[in-house]
Amino acid sequence: MSEFQADSDDNNSQPNKDEVVRSSVPAISPASAPPKRSIPRRMFGRKARKNRAIQSWRRAAQLIIPVAQTIGALKQASERKRRKSFNNPENIENFSDKDKTQRLEEQIKLHHLHLLMKAFQEHRPGDIIKQAGSAYFPAKVEKRTPGAMNLEEFKTTVAQVLKTNEYEEYLEKLFTKLDTSLDGYVDWNEFCTYMLLLYRENDYMRTKREIPFLVEPKLRHIVHNRQEQTTKMVATTGTVRYITISKEGVVNVWQPSLNYVEKYYSISNDESDSSGQKRRFKTWVTDAIFLPNCNKLVIGSTSRDIRFYDCSTNQHFEEFQLFAMSDVPYCFDYWYDTKNPSNPSKLIFGVDTGYIHTMTFKKPVSQLFETPFKNDEGVQKIFWSEIEKGQQSQFVSHEKISHGDPTLQVLPDIVKQVMYLPDNDYIISSTSSAQQSLVISPADRKDFKKSYVFNIDKGIESFDHNKNLNILVTGSLDHVVRIWNPYVPAKPMAVLQGHATGVIGVKIHEGLVQVFSYSKDAVIKVWDIKEHSCLQTVVLKFPSSIHGRMPEHGTFPMHMQPAPHNALLVTCNDYIGMLKLGHTSQPKNLDAVTHDSQLCGAIYNKTFKQVVTGCDSSNVAVWELESGNKAIVFSNAHGDEEITCMAFDDSYRRLLTGARNGTIKVWNFQNGHNLHKLESVSEAEVTGIFPCADRKIIISVGWSRKIAEYDDSDPDNMYIPANLGWKGGQIHQDDILSMDYASPNYLATGGYDGEIAVWDTETEKMLIRLRKGQQADILKKIEAMKEMSVLSKNSTTTESQMSADDHPLSPLKIPRPNSRHRKSHRVPRGQPSPVDKLLFLPSRLTSKTSDAAMLISSEAGYLHWWALFGAKHEVGESLSHSCLSEIWKGK
Repeated sequence: MSEFQADSDDNNSQPNKDEVVRSSVPAISPASAPPKRSIPRRMFGRKARKNRAIQSWRRAAQLIIPVAQTIGALKQASERKRRKSFNNPENIENFSDKDKTQRLEEQIKLHHLHLLMKAFQEHRPGDIIKQAGSAYFPAKVEKRTPGAMNLEEFKTTVAQVLKTNEYEEYLEKLFTKLDTSLDGYVDWNEFCTYMLLLYRENDYMRTKREIPFLVEPKLRHIVHNRQEQTTKMVATTGTVRYITISKEGVVNVWQPSLNYVEKYYSISNDESDSSGQKRRFKTWVTDAIFLPNCNKLVIGSTSRDIRFYDCSTNQHFEEFQLFAMSDVPYCFDYWYDTKNPSNPSKLIFGVDTGYIHTMTFKKPVSQLFETPFKNDEGVQKIFWSEIEKGQQSQFVSHEKISHGDPTLQVLPDIVKQVMYLPDNDYIISSTSSAQQSLVISPADRKDFKKSYVFNIDKGIESFDHNKNLNILVTGSLDHVVRIWNPYVPAKPMAVLQGHATGVIGVKIHEGLVQVFSYSKDAVIKVWDIKEHSCLQTVVLKFPSSIHGRMPEHGTFPMHMQPAPHNALLVTCNDYIGMLKLGHTSQPKNLDAVTHDSQLCGAIYNKTFKQVVTGCDSSNVAVWELESGNKAIVFSNAHGDEEITCMAFDDSYRRLLTGARNGTIKVWNFQNGHNLHKLESVSEAEVTGIFPCADRKIIISVGWSRKIAEYDDSDPDNMYIPANLGWKGGQIHQDDILSMDYASPNYLATGGYDGEIAVWDTETEKMLIRLRKGQQADILKKIEAMKEMSVLSKNSTTTESQMSADDHPLSPLKIPRPNSRHRKSHRVPRGQPSPVDKLLFLPSRLTSKTSDAAMLISSEAGYLHWWALFGAKHEVGESLSHSCLSEIWKGK
């Protein structure tokens, strides 16, 4: 073997160099061995220099090659990542860009659920060793149920499915919501139940929203258009009539129901040539608008003229014509003072060269233009130059401004729509240009007010503005509807996507707080402004849009008619469609309310930092305390019965509700899942519920006059029977109205007859009776009945209209409402004061001081203070402020 080979082996294996040389040279017999040369002699000469150069290059290669291999491996890995991300974008979910107010559960998609189900099914946890084994005793092992995950396993599984650890803190809260059995584990059934109820709640909230269009649209054919599209539709005031103007100048007047056309006429343009003969050429209508205060119809055309038609009579006739204009009027807007119609009004119109003209009529009701003293009948023609030069300044004035900033070198474009804002004297104008697509500028540029410029790549086809909602809505050819703050042009408030073609019309409905958008494929979408979501989609099946053909539309295809007709009208080719609005306003309350009926109570959950409220319409709502937002609502919790009391268990994960018919239910209040149904003792109101965690029972009281127990040890037991075997006996002779508990084992109950008792929950024995129930005084009740009968003769109030709480026989025969429904705290004569509320003072119970008040009772507007361990139990009394005001009113 050569020295080069030996050095190569040396570099690869790196053992001792002497050993490499000895092992590399073949064995030679001593007789034939050449004379030995010393090692230093081998280091001289050309061969030795060559050997040293080769070794130095190999050492350099040892340093360079691994670095190059590492760089290549990283490059390949990055390329593999990019290719995988590019080829399979559906496997990448980025939750960081999502709405932070949306819950994680709502962001889980279908493929996530498949992965989670597979993870639960394949989960095989190891056993838990409670106690290590020894030589004499085997180890104590707790068998784990397959598919049941603890908190750490659940967090790891969800993080692997979502490929992010961003929601680690929120997953702890979600696990607490899912673990309804309180065993520290969550299985697939619990997760599915939670998600199913969450999705059902979301579907209910979507369908609960009012959609505007409840009936099929009405489609009508405009025969007289002769297959030409309609440019504009307007409506007259007073006796409402719809007027459609076609592209070639055919005017149709419709009944409000669109059943038939009352009349129609055509706009013609006649001029004389050099030989004196008249020649007719086509003119295209660009826009039209109705002037309500003077009953005029204004029509602009490509003939560079503006025509004014008198609509005050049944026969519409042309009255004025502004002709020989320098530019083509393309869009109109009109404003007048609704309180004083005779005050000056403004007609604003945009032209095809990018300018905006404003004509101010000083006497709009009496006369628009100066009329010459001529006997000639017919149309009065006015040169546009007379308006520009101010020759008719007595009746009309003129101003002209440019769309956008004239100093910018932007090519002029057609002004597609204008709108005048009278509150701040601004004008909104839009074009199809990508630069200065929409501009909100002052009508008088001499004021030096700020202008607001909105730039959109494909320009703006249509817009609408609402001052009360303070929003600006735009529609563009990029299939997108945008909602803007009119004074923040940098970024839209919302981008509404859903149209398949360009949006050519938008309208804001203030009453419904909704936006209607119309696209080129004859599709109307309804958007909720607050939620930024699509509520309804209506596909108009015009005959011109069937067989996949794209229909043709005029410049302004939408018109919204306010009350009392409440309709949205759209035009397509030579057809017109009308959609009636079902509900035109959202219910408004003078006072902000959160429920549709009076509340029965509100309780705070310190674990989830939420507030739960219940109302008499059997609805339970969960509110986020920090944001004030409503997290979830489950209605019809007890059917049509009123909710009378609510309580949390010790873990604050379950909600217990009692109803007026005696039913009690246990809920997972995070998703509205009904966990248990408790047997009703009698068809009587439940006034108090207390879950005793130490004994794993639930204690309830109510108008049944009994203390009931329910076994709460089995989380899988759906229906729990009542146990009336209270060891202390059922001592209450009248309805139990209130109950309160204090640790370690004090339970207080109060009745309608004024009885107050304190119990020991461990032994179920009565510790002390603070007051015995009092019977009603029959004689005083008879006197009250006589007075009531005298008053009933002098009053229109019947006994059926009288509140049950004021009735003299209410404690015995007439069902009475709960104390929270009581309008007055006064008690009828002969009736003992009922115990409306009991409240322990927990900090004082530990001291057991004999003369200290440890319990407070509210009775007919009075607060009574009770001591439990002294000879004297009632230690004080005070009158509430509300009762003082009632006494003062009575005087």
